[in-house]
Amino acid sequence: MNIGISVFAGDKYDVKSNMEYIDIASSLGVSRIFTSFNAVMGNETDLKYAMEIIKYARLKNMNIMTDVSPKVFSLLGADLKDLAPFYRLGTSYIRCDYGFDAMNIAEMSKNDYGIGIVINASTVTQKEIEEILIYAGNIKNIKACHNFYPHPYTGLSCSFFNEKTKMLKEYGVEVSAFIPSQVGRRGPLYEGLPTIEYHRNMKPVLAARDLVYGNMIDAIYFGDAYASTEELEGVLKIDPDVVELEIELTKNVSNIEKNIIFSPYHINRLDASEYIVRSGNSRLEWPEKILPSNCIERNKYAVTIDNKGMGRYMGELQIVRQSLPSDPRVNVVGTMGNENTLLLDYIQPGRKFKFIRKGG
Repeated sequence: MNIGISVFAGDKYDVKSNMEYIDIASSLGVSRIFTSFNAVMGNETDLKYAMEIIKYARLKNMNIMTDVSPKVFSLLGADLKDLAPFYRLGTSYIRCDYGFDAMNIAEMSKNDYGIGIVINASTVTQKEIEEILIYAGNIKNIKACHNFYPHPYTGLSCSFFNEKTKMLKEYGVEVSAFIPSQVGRRGPLYEGLPTIEYHRNMKPVLAARDLVYGNMIDAIYFGDAYASTEELEGVLKIDPDVVELEIELTKNVSNIEKNIIFSPYHINRLDASEYIVRSGNSRLEWPEKILPSNCIERNKYAVTIDNKGMGRYMGELQIVRQSLPSDPRVNVVGTMGNENTLLLDYIQPGRKFKFIRKGG
């Protein structure tokens, strides 16, 4: 998974602060940057800042995506058949947000510099993709990036996001999206810059997990600047192959139960149940019996472990999908926080998952 940041010229974002942010992100392993030429049109100083950002990021071997318009092309002396000015700046991808039709996109996709041509994943239609192909566009050099949405309640719904992304993936197009920071937010609204609306006030690591585990997104950018080091590190540590869930333990959980819960990973059984997620690798020969404890009603999203009363099933860990009655043979050992519940649907049969203690 490629992780990126957004860097902006103008307003409070001076060159020094941007370079320091790039230094931190690069040292952590962030590989991509998004910046905007469109946002600085009409301000010569900010335009120069944007160019400095691109050149500096390139020195750090980072891939730079910048949004452009026909006006930007004119200002930089580029045209559809000659993207040399962008190449000399060090631009990796140009995002054609508006002002370009299918014929233009197709022409640019055949450039000699390997510059990726990025279309707007949130607004593009299948008809437009087909038109690009009719005009002999190089589909291998066409990428897609969703919008970010500064205004509250204007972000995409999950279903609309998935519909657009799925359509693009069927053509083999790489797709990226934005998540917000909860620490450093961009003005003038300071309401976060997510692609999906329900991510707006969510911790970025959870928003990123939501995108990563869906297996459709190729790159994730922080829309806001400046994201904190902790936020960057959390997102960079995500393992796309293991669904990571936070758990809040109940009181008096035994050491054996803790060992089971915090195993390196669990695997949901292939013969999955509609009522529970069953760990297929938690039932082992334990040196001592698991005694009954906290055998209470199993509310939805509770995490349970079978005690000695279950006989050979002792030690089996389960996550409750639908509320179940109490059972003297089943210990409730924890619960997932409400924020984590959106990740439960990603634990399909055979999928790996693991737990981390809530709050680290």
